Amino acid sequence: MVATITPRNNNGGHPNGKANMEIGRINRARVDAVMPQGFYLELETGGRVLLPGNKNQFTLEEGEIIDVFVYMDSEDRPIATLDKPFAQAGEFAVLTVKDVNRVGAFLDWGLNKDLFLPYKQQLGELVEGDRCVVYILVDEKSGRLVATEKIKTFIDYDTEDLHAGQRVELAAYEVTREYVDFLVDYRYTGRLMLTPGMQRIYIGDTMPGFIQRITNDGKITLNLTPVGYKGVINSDAPSAILNKLTEAGGFLPYGDHTDPETIRQEFSISKKTFKKIIGGLFRDGKIVIAEDGIRSI
Repeated sequence: MVATITPRNNNGGHPNGKANMEIGRINRARVDAVMPQGFYLELETGGRVLLPGNKNQFTLEEGEIIDVFVYMDSEDRPIATLDKPFAQAGEFAVLTVKDVNRVGAFLDWGLNKDLFLPYKQQLGELVEGDRCVVYILVDEKSGRLVATEKIKTFIDYDTEDLHAGQRVELAAYEVTREYVDFLVDYRYTGRLMLTPGMQRIYIGDTMPGFIQRITNDGKITLNLTPVGYKGVINSDAPSAILNKLTEAGGFLPYGDHTDPETIRQEFSISKKTFKKIIGGLFRDGKIVIAEDGIRSI
């Protein structure tokens, strides 16, 4: 669950200016030489980097074009890997804490080398197993990849392309008694006001949501249920479902057995609302409710 924000420096911010290689990003590369210690790669953006390994691990040949992730090793040298991280430099992500020691926390991001989250970039005490919402960047002094929980600097506040009723992906990064602030589509920020009886939300929780409204100054108010109907579902929901049935040849594989998220993705309504609608259509003699779905009559 990530979204790309253009990194601020094409060379990844490395203090020695390692050509134009994008540290912390996926790079297109050509295998230049096969050596006992690994494969030397010429990066499309410029620069040469080692992919450690041998032909017993990788069946690569000279001249072959591959995509590799480039990062700094423990000796501050750029190095490549064929493994893909959960997120890259210039992206937000929800990651799990693997370890905490005297210098900071270390996050699981899909590589053998964990992602470092320094104490000065944390917003609260973390323990192993916690989930945190971070932005990944390149440290200007060392050139190494680090994470920060201080994400507000990197959020996009230009909401011109968003609209009320839009379905979005949410990641909770700030939780109070009155509201929860979410990353919206891992790019923007929005606020959900809490109401009595609402299920408790924790930092790092992810879920689908809907834009309730956008103010003139670009602030987003969120809802966890659809704001009206959209797509195939509109104010005439029963007719819209009947039309969808007709388009599907008279059968839709949705019913009591279908999980709520699938219903929400297909119809932009809750499963409870969907069941009410098809119950009404059944009573009106317009559909048959079967074990495997609904059929038109």
